[in-house]
Amino acid sequence: MDEENRIQFLKGLELFNQEEFYECHDAIEEIWLQESSDEQLFLQGIIQSAVALHHYQHGNWGAARSMFELAIKKLRGYPEIHHGVRLKEFLEIIGRWKAALDQSISDRNMKEVLLPFPKIILES
Repeated sequence: MDEENRIQFLKGLELFNQEEFYECHDAIEEIWLQESSDEQLFLQGIIQSAVALHHYQHGNWGAARSMFELAIKKLRGYPEIHHGVRLKEFLEIIGRWKAALDQSISDRNMKEVLLPFPKIILES
């Protein structure tokens, strides 16, 4: 990732952590569209995580669950820390979100997920 894209990527992560999930999607998608290497799946996994939470915020829980599932599959193949992102921790958090949505949808009780929104933590 070149310096310009790295700055854009960090901006997208900041938006994610501010719970501006749609804006995060837009910021990182610009990089993803230019990417043609195996980094494309990493970027797409981050984008799909943001889209999942955007769907959740708008009551589309089934779509949120599906997006989390896709994101987890894409991100699982990367090292624990990738592009400074502490990916192992992030995957654990979004895995708990997906499990909570699975349970809520399965029980048909559609209770709110009582977990804080995930944060993307960077290696210090």
